[in-house]
Amino acid sequence: MLATGARIGEILALRWEDLNLAAERPTLTICGTLVFVKGKGFFRQPWTKSDAGYRMITLPRFAVGMLLARKVIAADNPHNAIFASRRGTWLSPNNVRRQWRQARADTDLAWVTPHTFRKTVATLIKEEADTKSATAQLGHSSEDITDTYYIAKPLQAPDVSDVLERLGADHGRTPPHPRRTTMNMDDKPGCRPQ
Repeated sequence: MLATGARIGEILALRWEDLNLAAERPTLTICGTLVFVKGKGFFRQPWTKSDAGYRMITLPRFAVGMLLARKVIAADNPHNAIFASRRGTWLSPNNVRRQWRQARADTDLAWVTPHTFRKTVATLIKEEADTKSATAQLGHSSEDITDTYYIAKPLQAPDVSDVLERLGADHGRTPPHPRRTTMNMDDKPGCRPQ
């Protein structure tokens, strides 16, 4: 997901024929997604969430290496799925999310979800290229969606510029008595310096 910005259902619906790893610039084509049908389980829907979701993505080298290594060890399955279960069925997105939660359980990465990868890709592409490119990579039909919900923006700190202005201008006043604002080594922790 980090190599593509694709939705978890799009990644899990990939088949080996959706890849072109022999190309000078290897690609994958997002052309389906996994959906759940009550009583039948997950199956591959041969279309994407929207028309904009049908897209070809140029893969970074690290993803190509991972996919080539996976191809060598992957068991055959009736769907030709890249990411199949041990029984050769489509992997459930819910099971992948659960496994991801377990993998990061005793780490400081509890905030990282599959959707975090998508947002990270959008933000990096916007910073290094533009919003239009991020929108196309994610398969959105509107730059507004990408910009509003996927691209990280700095938090707006409260406007305290009037307060801070006192530090830069004396306005004819005598500067306030300088206070010691750092602690010496012999200060007791928790005590406020005088």
